[in-house]
Amino acid sequence: YSLFNFTTVMEGNSQEYGRPRRPNAETVSYLNGLPIDEKLASDQVQAYLDSFLNNNDADNTSSEAAEFPALVNATHAALSSVFNEIASLACEEIPAQQIETLVRIACRYSAAAKRVVLASLSGYWVFLSTHRFGSHVAQTVLRCAVAECEVNLDEFDDKQDECEGKMVIDDSYGTIFQENTSSVPELLMQAFEELKPFATDLTVHVCGTHVLRTALCILAGVEFVDAFAKPNGNKQDGTVSEWESGVLAATRRGKLKDKKKKKKKRKPGSDEGSSAENKATVMKKMNVIADCETTDFQSNADVMLKEMVQILSLSDNTNNLQPPGELQQRTCHPSGGPLLVQIVRLLSYRDGSKQEAKKQGKDVADRRLGILPNEPKYSSGSDAEAFVHKLLCWDANIPVEGDDAKQPHAGDIIYGLSGEPRGSILLEAIFRSCPDEFHDALCVVGGFYDEATLKEYIYHGVSNFVVQALLNSLRNRDQANKMVKCLCPIIEDGSLLQPKKHRAPDEQAVDENSDNKNIQRMGIIWRAVEMCSNSGSSQDQEQLIHALMRGFASISAGDDDNAAKKDSDGKKKRSKSKGLSAKGCIPLLLGLTASSDVDEEAYSSGERLTLNAAGARTLFHIFQFTERLRSDWVNGFLSLYGTNDLAKIANDGLGSRCIMDGLLDGPAKEVASKSLYSKLFNRLPFLAAERVGHHVVMKLFHALPYDDKAVMSAELSHSLNRLGSNAMGRSVMASCAVKEYLEGENAWREALAKQKVNEEWLKDILGEDGGSGDEAGGKSRKKRRKE
Repeated sequence: YSLFNFTTVMEGNSQEYGRPRRPNAETVSYLNGLPIDEKLASDQVQAYLDSFLNNNDADNTSSEAAEFPALVNATHAALSSVFNEIASLACEEIPAQQIETLVRIACRYSAAAKRVVLASLSGYWVFLSTHRFGSHVAQTVLRCAVAECEVNLDEFDDKQDECEGKMVIDDSYGTIFQENTSSVPELLMQAFEELKPFATDLTVHVCGTHVLRTALCILAGVEFVDAFAKPNGNKQDGTVSEWESGVLAATRRGKLKDKKKKKKKRKPGSDEGSSAENKATVMKKMNVIADCETTDFQSNADVMLKEMVQILSLSDNTNNLQPPGELQQRTCHPSGGPLLVQIVRLLSYRDGSKQEAKKQGKDVADRRLGILPNEPKYSSGSDAEAFVHKLLCWDANIPVEGDDAKQPHAGDIIYGLSGEPRGSILLEAIFRSCPDEFHDALCVVGGFYDEATLKEYIYHGVSNFVVQALLNSLRNRDQANKMVKCLCPIIEDGSLLQPKKHRAPDEQAVDENSDNKNIQRMGIIWRAVEMCSNSGSSQDQEQLIHALMRGFASISAGDDDNAAKKDSDGKKKRSKSKGLSAKGCIPLLLGLTASSDVDEEAYSSGERLTLNAAGARTLFHIFQFTERLRSDWVNGFLSLYGTNDLAKIANDGLGSRCIMDGLLDGPAKEVASKSLYSKLFNRLPFLAAERVGHHVVMKLFHALPYDDKAVMSAELSHSLNRLGSNAMGRSVMASCAVKEYLEGENAWREALAKQKVNEEWLKDILGEDGGSGDEAGGKSRKKRRKE
């Protein structure tokens, strides 16, 4: 199904949308001249609160009453004066930004102001949703109106007869509250009722779809946050308000940062991998005001959400199977497609499978390893399942038995969606959130268990990401076995491993529809190896590794043939059936050629290392295979790279997390730690003071036997000045008991014994198998309680 070219139906019915009149020029000038600043308002409120805290600690009789934050007072006064023109001002660029700032300040510190901003847009929601600037105001008002106040100054105890914050609210909005008595939940439902009749049109509107997404998140009580968000604590206690980071901060337009700090341009081929794969989101419960947590509002929201989904699914209110039509075309629409993806995820979250999703996997989201957070799974018979069936035209009355697929439309729809940029994202969401039995049925109907069809998916520039999502979300060993059987012949020919620079000139003219393509798909290799590591059997792991080795042998066969022609000794050519050795595959996998340590300067922190991200992650999972299969790869890596190369890898973010952690945290740490210790011994003081390298030093210390730990502590003790110069070095000194070593053997042994007790206590809490404490460590804790 190709991209559907929608025309905006709403343009012909614009008279029905209640367009507000143009704003008064004097009001625009007044609003543009307001010196409002959210950061300054936050500082004033914090100083106001701190003054009361200091007064409570000191003598209350001698302290003067603190002054109410001037900017908050001015914000309420400004909103009150332009209340009747907010909808008009939202349609102008500069006034719209000022309105958003006023809304954020008012709703952040006043619960009563939420009623005011919602009431100001009553009757204009549909028009503002379709407006370039008004849609931003509508989203900001909806999100800020339901968010918890950082501090509600309306009810703040300021030790006076009447709360000063309440007095400011009464002075500013007293007249407005007399005319508008509706509560926040009532005003929200009124806004959603305005949007509901036009939901189908807003779905494909470039601005309206964003307002619909915000409305659906509020109705579901769920918000989407960055799965790989970095900690951003900026207060003294390390905490940070939701209004300053996260979803609420994302509603702020404009730049609120120091202009002197310029973001460095990223070089192509950096170790971070593609930017798209680092933008995964995870769902979490939205923190809302108490009025939106009542039973009445939740029941009304459930009914409204169900009606909205019914409208957006273009359903005829019957359970009959509908043929492919406009709904399937909207899945590929640039505005409608992301909205439908969001609906699938929201319904899955609301199905009550959150606890089940947490039990299914022990992996935590990891940006370096590309580990995505577990997605909540919907159950059979739920609203989410019915919605997915409508999207795929899936007939639930037709069972899928074995490899027999008899769905009349679903196979073609899956095949078509996988090749569309938006439709493929929808398929990925379905694969991650569907129940186990439906996941297997999708693989059968979509042809993913067929080698020829799977090869076509992999060769396509878009649908190969669907295959990666499928491999990442496989549920059982039987599925993994089926996928390995299809993947091995595709990998063996080397077409997925050969980069463009290795193509022969005559191969570049091959027709795109032929089977002899040479398109590098290292993401498929990475996800396949990850699948075998998590769900596959030892036979699956062996088949995939041998296919990978034969694949690398096939792409290097051309080089071997040329070398054989020039070789006068007539050496035998490498056997393709056996494949390339593990030691020969590693440089091709990482894109890193081993360098000689002879006559080479010592590695410095200024040097950059470029690794193949998918290859490094592949190697990480190979290091987790059974000992019989991983031993050649571990020994090959340790014998291939010298001291300088290992120091570069240890001080690189991707290399440290994927390769070094794979060796030192995995089952091969006993063998790897000894070899790394001997090679990196002279570089330990340097790595111990580096931002990335110090992690490897600490993990290497804990993996070493007792005698080697003493030698390592002695070596680090010779560089106390370097280690004490920064936080990383001091952390290494504490972890490796460097100061205790200088105090004497007894103090050093006591420090290590204390560390061991802490590690055992942590394992008892988390469980030795990586599970939760209730599952793995519950028995031992019960015994201790009895004792």
